[in-house]
Amino acid sequence: MSSNSLKQHLSWAWSLSEGYRGRLLCYFLLELLCIMLSLVFVYLSKAAVDVATSPGELSLKWILMGIVGSIALNVGIKGYSGRLMERIKLMLTLQLQRKMLDAQMLSVWKLIKNWHTGDIQLRIQTDCDEVANTIANTVLSFLLTTIQLLASVGFLWYMDPMLALMILAISPLFVFSKIYFRKMRKLSKAVKEEESNFSNVLQENLRFRLLIRAMGIFPKRRTKLTESQQQLFLLKMRQLNFSTYTQGAMKVAMNAGYLIAFIWGIYRLQAGQITFGTMTAFLQLVARIQSPILALIAYIPGFVRFRVSADRLLELQEGEIEPVVEQQRLQQTSELRINNLSFRYEDKWVLQQFNLVLKAGEPTAIIGPSGKGKTTLIRLLLSLLSAEKGEILLTDKDGPRPLTASHRINFAYIPQGNSLFSGTIRENLLLHVKENSPMTMQQALWLACAEFVFELPDGIDTLVGESGIGLSEGQAQRIAIARALMHDGDIWLFDEVTSALDRSTSDILTQRLLEYGKHKLCLFVTHDLNLADKCQHRIYLD
Repeated sequence: MSSNSLKQHLSWAWSLSEGYRGRLLCYFLLELLCIMLSLVFVYLSKAAVDVATSPGELSLKWILMGIVGSIALNVGIKGYSGRLMERIKLMLTLQLQRKMLDAQMLSVWKLIKNWHTGDIQLRIQTDCDEVANTIANTVLSFLLTTIQLLASVGFLWYMDPMLALMILAISPLFVFSKIYFRKMRKLSKAVKEEESNFSNVLQENLRFRLLIRAMGIFPKRRTKLTESQQQLFLLKMRQLNFSTYTQGAMKVAMNAGYLIAFIWGIYRLQAGQITFGTMTAFLQLVARIQSPILALIAYIPGFVRFRVSADRLLELQEGEIEPVVEQQRLQQTSELRINNLSFRYEDKWVLQQFNLVLKAGEPTAIIGPSGKGKTTLIRLLLSLLSAEKGEILLTDKDGPRPLTASHRINFAYIPQGNSLFSGTIRENLLLHVKENSPMTMQQALWLACAEFVFELPDGIDTLVGESGIGLSEGQAQRIAIARALMHDGDIWLFDEVTSALDRSTSDILTQRLLEYGKHKLCLFVTHDLNLADKCQHRIYLD
């Protein structure tokens, strides 16, 4: 995992805060007001004790009213500012998650293959939350805590410079050393990496749980998950132990400092050098000085986690992203032509000098063994990959034009295997269908030999589970075909469209598709020789 500089992290965080800076400033000012009110409370408490022990001109009643008022106002402002901060944090988290998800959804193929889904999910869920919390809360809280510390020290200095010096002299500021930062960052990075590994194993076990049981490999997959859990536990314990030891040392130093300063204050009080009110104020200010110091120290792990999370999210954004373009619906597409197309994965050529002419009303079948470029060809036609050589041209009533990602809307695509999403059958059918679709759901289901849908208890409103759970493989495939037909693209791109169907259903489906698609550009990638024989053109990849 790459490591960016602190300057890069701060610059990136600043760019993410755009649109929220006004609300963040409002939160900062409200918290500043709370700090002022807390110091007003300390001052009025000192005055109240002094008046109670040595009556003077000031009225104790008005001082007590001031104390109550400052507390009430502080509580009210704290409640509002806390809600404001949580709202900002939530909005930032959602915005950052959308940004990271969009980057992954639009990543080019050579980047997609490098990432595991479980790792991406973990980064989008936990790392986005960590970064948003730092921007919305930790940074401002760190500044406010520093201001509170300085204000409290200044107030104590005003009352007794010697006490202020003693408190500062024994405060364990040594913990801000570079060694501490380096150790914490190393531990945090190791924990994050193992969390990603655990998430990968967990995601695979859940996704393939039926397959794992069917293959009889549940014990091995469970062992793999347990080993990852154990490693994660050991790393987190190392992190916890380091944090516990360092915080314990700090608290010992803090308590020692408090005792020394308290004994000093008692002796000065006995000698008549300070008043009871000053001693009361001193005891309150010691807490207001030492608590911020502990809080500042506690922010260090948060900043370290932020930097690790920022590296992980910036890593997701690296690389080529497909730009979002407006889709162009072609009119009366008559031809798709591939000229001298070549493509390779790293050093392995998959397609070389490949040529194809696909015309409306002339269905074509692509046949060949696995690994010969059929799936690659589909990805090239859908502009998910870019060819190293050659060109792909689309011809409609306005003439030929190079194929781009903006023409993807013209393809009715059926991928190999189960491609249904969780939800109802109706939701799946209407995924990318606009109003006034030329085909009804009933017609699409009939063409796809999916009339069984109407016999289900809830019909087209039947819920489909993850990966089509609740339906057979053949049923899910036919619903996917109906979904593609409702898209009504001029170009049909069907990958193994009959692979999960019996011969009788396959023959009926082929007949219906070829009849309805006689004005379409139809390309069938298939191992089904019966389907291939019914196509006008057949191309063998070997």
